[in-house]
Amino acid sequence: MRFGQVFSSTLALAAGSLARSVSDVQDTTSLTASLTSTTSISVASGCSFSNALTATAQSDLDKLSGCQAVDGDIIITGDLGSASIANVKAIYGDLQIYNATELEFFAADSVTTITGSLKLHGLTILSQLSFGSLTSVGAINWVTLPNLGETGLTQVTECNSILISDTIISSLEGINPTNVEVFNVNNNKEMTSITSSIETISNALTIAFNGDDTTVEFSDLIWANNITFYSVSSIDIPEIVAVNKSAGFFESSVSSLEFPLITSIGGDLTIENNEDLSFIDFSNVTAIGGGLVIVNNTELLSISLDEIKSVTGAVVLKGDFDNCTMEALKTVRGSFDLDTTGYADCSPFKKLSKNGGIQGDYTCKAATKKTSSSAKSSKTSSKSSSTASSDSSASSSASSASSTDSSSSSATSSVSSISSTSKAGAAALQSTSFFGTMAAILLSLL
Repeated sequence: MRFGQVFSSTLALAAGSLARSVSDVQDTTSLTASLTSTTSISVASGCSFSNALTATAQSDLDKLSGCQAVDGDIIITGDLGSASIANVKAIYGDLQIYNATELEFFAADSVTTITGSLKLHGLTILSQLSFGSLTSVGAINWVTLPNLGETGLTQVTECNSILISDTIISSLEGINPTNVEVFNVNNNKEMTSITSSIETISNALTIAFNGDDTTVEFSDLIWANNITFYSVSSIDIPEIVAVNKSAGFFESSVSSLEFPLITSIGGDLTIENNEDLSFIDFSNVTAIGGGLVIVNNTELLSISLDEIKSVTGAVVLKGDFDNCTMEALKTVRGSFDLDTTGYADCSPFKKLSKNGGIQGDYTCKAATKKTSSSAKSSKTSSKSSSTASSDSSASSSASSASSTDSSSSSATSSVSSISSTSKAGAAALQSTSFFGTMAAILLSLL
């Protein structure tokens, strides 16, 4: 279900999480990175530029054919239909191609190293790239290449930053670094699978709005600073042990989120609007350094976060779940807001709030299961069908009662009403049992 009204604390926290997640997608479009290591190829006279070399025709690039290494940035722009760089093995700077709206093909097959960014922006008809020897690049920064279907890379093993956005690339073949600062793959509608052997991500991992059934697998990833997922069908990161900042999972068709090795999350943990999600496993997380938001995950019927001891921000839990336990919880520095149409036990959270463990506002709304107090009476009148009928009616009346635990007088009166209903049901059962027994004795004497 989706709630029509969301409390202000929910809105504030969710909006903050969303803003951070969207910024992860957008801000890295301008990110540049440089390699700390370079090749040892010397730069010949005439191959060094204090200002960027701007090429608007192939003849401008042909001037580099006598250089094995170039020191400075190379910018390609203009009306070239195709372009290539021959013989150059190392570019100590950026290679940028932008506003070349007629460019269909580009090759630089001798280049092994680009210490700055390989930046391709706004190349609307580019359909083929070829970097057959490239192994090291400071940053892959590709945005708005709507006709590019393959990376053109074969063996990149060193790269500090990866941003690929708005292409028709279907796989990341040829991109295999071990450690990166940023891994951001978004809005690539033909992308069906993202598989990587990356081990650490020191800034942000963002995968968002690619193909509808995109699967994600980072089999070797140990830790990341931030992780954000939008619109993916599965996530498999079996070795990850820590998220230094925030983790967010939004609007995806994942059926499960399993992170059993993670022990801490330094920022927010947000799980929101995942309509097929039925199981989460953060069973070893003991601390959340930001807020905890689990909202509108329709198929998620149980939330068990029993190792979490502290939440630095707010806790917002909303949905249709029938169970919610946080058995080790001692401290919530923000507000606590639980709201479910299903059954949940509010009493542990209410007690925590009264003891000062929840430092912000406290609200807990859930239906409450209540065992009928007439169970004993129903046993003594098991031979009477009318008694069994009354027992069923009383039990149904008790179980349908709902309570709201928000430290208010209405909660107390609701509980009293449930208690009175149960007592009346028990009295009715006892009366029915007595007359049924007497009738049975009279019939036996006839």
